[in-house]
Amino acid sequence: MIKHRVRTVVLSAVVAAGALSLGTAAMGQTTLSDVLDEGISANQIAQESQARVDAIVDETDKIITEYKNVLKTVDGLKVYNAQMDRSIERQMQAMEELTENIKNVTDIKRQVEPLLTRMVDGLEQFIRNDIPFQLEERLAGLERVKDLMTDPDVDSSERFRSVFELYQIESDYGRVFQGYKQNMVVEDNERTVDMLMVGRVALLYQTTDGEISGAYNKETKEFEIVDAGTYRNQINSAIRIANAQEAADKLLILPIIAPEVAQ
Repeated sequence: MIKHRVRTVVLSAVVAAGALSLGTAAMGQTTLSDVLDEGISANQIAQESQARVDAIVDETDKIITEYKNVLKTVDGLKVYNAQMDRSIERQMQAMEELTENIKNVTDIKRQVEPLLTRMVDGLEQFIRNDIPFQLEERLAGLERVKDLMTDPDVDSSERFRSVFELYQIESDYGRVFQGYKQNMVVEDNERTVDMLMVGRVALLYQTTDGEISGAYNKETKEFEIVDAGTYRNQINSAIRIANAQEAADKLLILPIIAPEVAQ
């Protein structure tokens, strides 16, 4: 609409200029060539003016389009900012909850660390007072856990897991029926013997030649030699059964101290 109006004005100016030139020619007896030259000159001026007007109109349209695009972008940014405000608010709430949880964890950690230390100390006392089966291996595992308790690179969860894993291992020993070899002093001589562990009920041994058999006395905390005639074959069969070398299809008589009634 703007372009059309501008072009109409320019054409009207050209016509007026032509009419004026004709009137002037009639009055001043101007030649036809002068009139035509004047008309051509006026037409060129009008075309140049029209070109400038068209350029201005095009530039204006471009500015208007860019302005509309900017308005759309601004509207989008407003929506985005509103979403970010809500997101930031929720993140702040989560940070507050996390801070509170960290505080609670710190309090729990302060309580757990002494508890784990007491558990390790209690387990060490228990192992040293228990039947001495696989004693070196058990004490080595205990020492590894004690090292973890003072290692700054190990977090509380790993310490907690290690302590309870060791407790589980010690608990499982109560249901073990197994045989293994061990070096021990028998009648003032160090010998290799076959050990038999019957849970925490009994710990027996027999020399590899079968000549000497013994049992651990919980009261005296020492191994005692038992009667070979009574227990040699019985202990030998029990060791073979534990090592899966003989079928468990017989009743065995072993030197096991009967439990006493608790006072």
